[in-house]
Amino acid sequence: MLFLSIDDLNDWVGCLGGHPNVRTPNLDRLAARGLLFANAHCAAPLCNPSRAALLTGLRPSRTGVYDNRQPFRKSGPARQAITLPQHFMAHGYWVAGAGKISHGAFPDPVSWQG
Repeated sequence: MLFLSIDDLNDWVGCLGGHPNVRTPNLDRLAARGLLFANAHCAAPLCNPSRAALLTGLRPSRTGVYDNRQPFRKSGPARQAITLPQHFMAHGYWVAGAGKISHGAFPDPVSWQG
C-alpha cells in the first residue's frame, strides 16, 4: 500500500483537471491505478494543524494545534493518539515518512520505521 499526502498540490496535476503548462504523467498513471480523492479538504488553513488532523484523526479544535510551531504530541488529546502510521505498523505494514511530514522539528519516532 502507498499513501501519499501532498501539501500545496493544488489541482494542477493532469488527473485533477490539470494546468496547461504542467505535465504529470507519473502521478496521472499512479492515480489511474489507485484511489484518487478529487474532492478532499484540509482541516485547517496551515499545514501543521492539517497534518496533525490527518495523522491523528483529531481536528484542530480537539488537539489545540492551530499553528506551525506546535508539536501535536504536546497537546492533551493527541499526546496518546494512535497515528495513522502507527495503525498501519500494528497491522503489518512497514511505514516511512519523508518531506514535510513533521517539518523535521517535531519527529514522532513511534510513528515511523524509516
